[in-house]
Amino acid sequence: MTKSDLASPVLPPLASGPMAATTSHQIGPMLRQRRKELNLTLAQVPEKVGIAQGFLSEIERDQASPSVSTLIRLCDTLGISVGSLFTSSQPLLVRAGSREHMRYGGQLITYELLTSRTANQMAAIMSQLLPGGMSGPEQHTLNAEEEFVLVLQGEMIMEIGDREFHLLEGDALTFDPRQKHRYLNPSKTGLCQTPRVITPQPR
Repeated sequence: MTKSDLASPVLPPLASGPMAATTSHQIGPMLRQRRKELNLTLAQVPEKVGIAQGFLSEIERDQASPSVSTLIRLCDTLGISVGSLFTSSQPLLVRAGSREHMRYGGQLITYELLTSRTANQMAAIMSQLLPGGMSGPEQHTLNAEEEFVLVLQGEMIMEIGDREFHLLEGDALTFDPRQKHRYLNPSKTGLCQTPRVITPQPR
């Protein structure tokens, strides 16, 4: 159990301007519904995942954001495909001010879907990390084959196993997301904005 999963990380405000989103995926209610379908109590799931019971309750009410690693463990425990987090209902043309907001875990990060409902071979998201924002203190993996990250604004540190890559504005990185990794915004004042493409869609 990580320190970040014992507390209740404050969710970042939804972005405005080009990063504004009109709808959002309600991850918490989906997790709660699936837990009830499996007849699991609020006490049983945290024990399997390694988080506090109160923290799970807040996640299910969309009042707290787990690390990406914890969210993936929750999906695995409840038999939910991680790919369902990337499911889009957007039209073929996704306008900048009308992207769907999604919960994909992490602290001080907002995510938006860039792909439309017709996408079935890849997932594309825009992430905005506030100063100090990160996917979580622990590394995670995704069941996909390739991930591409481009830093449009600010800077990002990407840790892949025991290697560390410091990406500055305009830098791009392609890697195998099945390797353990995590990412963070090392700046104390500046935003980090990065589009990322994952292929195929995580399973």
